[in-house]
Amino acid sequence: MGDGAMVPSSGARRGVAVAATCSLVLGCVALLGWWIGSTTLISIADGLPSMVPNTAAALVLSSVSLWVLGVRERPAPVRRLGQACAAVVIALGLAILVEYAFARDFGVDRLLPAGRMDSPGKLPGRPSPNTALCLILIGLSLLSLPVKTRRACLLSEWSALLAAALALAALTGYVFGVDYFYGLPALLPFTGMALHTAIAFLALCAGLLMARPDCTALATLTASRPGGILLRRFLPYVVLVPLVIGRLVLVGADRGAYPLAASFWFASAITTLLLGAMLWVSAARMNLLDEARQRAEEERAFLATVAQSSDDAVMGTALDGTVLSWNPAAERLFGYDASEVIGKTLPVLCLPERAGEAEAVLARLRRGERVERFEAVSRTKGGASIDIEVTVSSIADASGHVTGVSMICRDIGRRKAMDAEIASAHEAERRIRSQLEAIGTASAAVSEALARLPRSESGVRSVLEVLTRHAKEIVGADYAALGIGEDSQRQFDAWVPSGVPAERIAQIGALPRPVGVLGAVVREGRTIRLADVRAHPAYIGLPPHHDPIEAFLGVPIRFHGRSVGNLYLGKRPGRPPFTEDDERVADLLADRTCGALETARLYRAEANERKRLEAIVQQLPEAAILVDAKGRLISCNKLALQYASSVVDEPDPWGNRLSFEHRTPAGEPLVWDERPLIRALERGEVVAGAEGLLRRADRGLVPVLVNAAPVRSDDGELQGAVAVFQDISALKEMERQRQEWIGVIAHDLRQPIQVIATASQLLGRAADEQAVADGRKQLDRITSSIERLRRMIDDLLDASRIEARQLTLDRSPVNLRAQLGEILEKSAEVTAGHALRLEVKGDVPAVLADPGRLEQIVTNLLSNAAKYGRPEGDIAVTVSAERASAHIAVTNWGGGISEASLPYLFKRFSRAPEVDPRSVRGVGLGLYITKGLVEAHGGTISVESSPGGATTFRFSLPFAPEFARAAGA
Repeated sequence: MGDGAMVPSSGARRGVAVAATCSLVLGCVALLGWWIGSTTLISIADGLPSMVPNTAAALVLSSVSLWVLGVRERPAPVRRLGQACAAVVIALGLAILVEYAFARDFGVDRLLPAGRMDSPGKLPGRPSPNTALCLILIGLSLLSLPVKTRRACLLSEWSALLAAALALAALTGYVFGVDYFYGLPALLPFTGMALHTAIAFLALCAGLLMARPDCTALATLTASRPGGILLRRFLPYVVLVPLVIGRLVLVGADRGAYPLAASFWFASAITTLLLGAMLWVSAARMNLLDEARQRAEEERAFLATVAQSSDDAVMGTALDGTVLSWNPAAERLFGYDASEVIGKTLPVLCLPERAGEAEAVLARLRRGERVERFEAVSRTKGGASIDIEVTVSSIADASGHVTGVSMICRDIGRRKAMDAEIASAHEAERRIRSQLEAIGTASAAVSEALARLPRSESGVRSVLEVLTRHAKEIVGADYAALGIGEDSQRQFDAWVPSGVPAERIAQIGALPRPVGVLGAVVREGRTIRLADVRAHPAYIGLPPHHDPIEAFLGVPIRFHGRSVGNLYLGKRPGRPPFTEDDERVADLLADRTCGALETARLYRAEANERKRLEAIVQQLPEAAILVDAKGRLISCNKLALQYASSVVDEPDPWGNRLSFEHRTPAGEPLVWDERPLIRALERGEVVAGAEGLLRRADRGLVPVLVNAAPVRSDDGELQGAVAVFQDISALKEMERQRQEWIGVIAHDLRQPIQVIATASQLLGRAADEQAVADGRKQLDRITSSIERLRRMIDDLLDASRIEARQLTLDRSPVNLRAQLGEILEKSAEVTAGHALRLEVKGDVPAVLADPGRLEQIVTNLLSNAAKYGRPEGDIAVTVSAERASAHIAVTNWGGGISEASLPYLFKRFSRAPEVDPRSVRGVGLGLYITKGLVEAHGGTISVESSPGGATTFRFSLPFAPEFARAAGA
């Protein structure tokens, strides 16, 4: 038997469960009868043996053990419980037999309370000897159930059969009324095996036999062969017929119908007739079975003929894989002759390395499961692998047990090749359809991004990012980029990568140029597909920090023959290269999206132009406003907002909440219909140079010049109007200054002219020496006045040259220490009454300057310091070298200049407000000319002053080139 011992089937398990339950119920009923004192429950009828408590308890333990050990595999703790119950039953039976054999009383019959009841008889609680022997045999059979060996099987079977024979003998005694069969009245008249005890023992024995279907008795009974069939048909009659007939015959004898000897003749004759009839029926049935066997043999021969002539390989194997039959088609398919494989194990279901698959199929067949048609890989005698289709069927005997396997194998190599080609075609079709759908999705996404351009913050770049991302996904690239630009000397105008981390882009830094392989795509204007980009002649490498790229695909994007961009795709090393399908899809994507890219390019150009115009409008020195055809305000620059005021309750007739207070030059409110913007919008007039006043929140009414014009489309449709307000406050101020300047000039010119006229008259009347001396004085005054006139005229000429940017310089290296010393000596007249100090800090290199203009700059600053400084105060001139220029500072001490006046000092015709213009000579051009001369030299000038303290004018002059290099500038 070994490990291959069979386990009970589902039907056998149910039979075991029923037998255990029946025995358990009978035992429990008897215990209940002893507990409540019911004779009916412990003894079927008065005068018959009772089921004693120990027997009832043993039946309960045996039922539990049979339920645990015989129904199904149990956990180890549960099995040990069942074995313990069986051991207790054996021990109880042995103790009882020992008591009978040695006439000793060990108290076993008084273990349970019922055994101590006052009952008739010598030993009221002790079972009969035949009952004790049955308990021992049933216990032995139960203990041997878990052991899967041949000896254990025989022990379990013979123990159960002997126990059943004892129980059946007792039952026969009850049927025929013979007390010797169920007890020993001559020896032990007080005891015997109770009727329900015999029934319980028979149930337990039947359950034990069903729990071991692999043993001889039950295996013979359940066999599908003729012997098993005959046994199943005869056994009920053999067991029941003699009992029934014998009991019926005895009934007639008991009633005196015939003598007892005649009853035995009746029983023998009737039994002979019945058994003969059954033998006759069995013989006829055996003949029918033999005819069925012959037909089966004929069918088997027919099937063998079909198998031999079949084009498919047909073979039969045992469950262990041993080949039993092998047709010619199998010889052709696998290359083995039948003599080479019959009786041997050959793995025909699959390759040896996939033997587990064949074992799984065989395991399913052994379990009686159905295996559908499946495909496998096998190997021929020559070692070649072949694809086969296998149909597997189990071969079962008459009892339904699987005894072998039938296999039909068909070569499906050609079919699989055709299927592979069809699948490849379907896959290509699916891939193309998927790519076309992806292209449609990408085109829709690009169009959607294009439609969002007016609302998108990222602008055209969002369209390029969408196209680049979809292109990368469609062709399965690792990296993608879209570049716009064709000039190899410049970076791409736009470069949008995809698949490259942001930190890697930051490490790469500058945008690429259309050079190398990128430039080849631009120059050639055709798609370039490379399995290894490094093999291309134009390859010049990748920028630092760039991820390595092997496969490359470059696609030009052209619109009406003109390039609008280039799409670049790449893969990491080790990835499969781009295919022709990838190239075709990328070209198709470029064709589908070129129009969108051109639209995006035009939108970007238009947006850039619009932004440029908006920037120009915003930076205009004039206020500008734009309204639509209905007068609604569309745009206004920052300067225009200074003229606007917010209105909440009463908007203007056009519904605008921003209002502009427009007045005439005289300050009168301007009626609505006469405003330049309304005239341009409603009447289509072009208003140029209309003077008026506008109110500003920070300055009140401001004089402005208004220009307004209608805005029309290409077809002449009115789309709005624009108005420009030019602040002419500066012009008005210049006009005022001009008039003031004319007055000052007239006053300043009138005085020297008057002096010259007076002196000339006096010279004409001179007659003596005193008069001659006075004449010389008058001549000096004439000379001085002429010099003042010359200076004024020179200042006016320099101011006009600076304004017209026509000032010329004759520059050369100048030694500041020596040049400034000479200038201070010459300036004694303009600085009369002031002490001059010259301080040169360190070694100051020579500067590149016009000596005459340098003298004019310093003289103007010294004259200004003398005019506005404290009388008799010092004037300090300080020189220092800083980097590439020399810095000269002129400082005087006096009343100082207020901070509000500092920004106006270098303007034309300007004087400090704190000084009376009539107390100081000049036309107010000195500092204006000085600033122009310094800036013409390439320097800067500034002023610092503290009220009641020092006032310092600082200016710088650049070093001469050779001295600047020597100084390390």
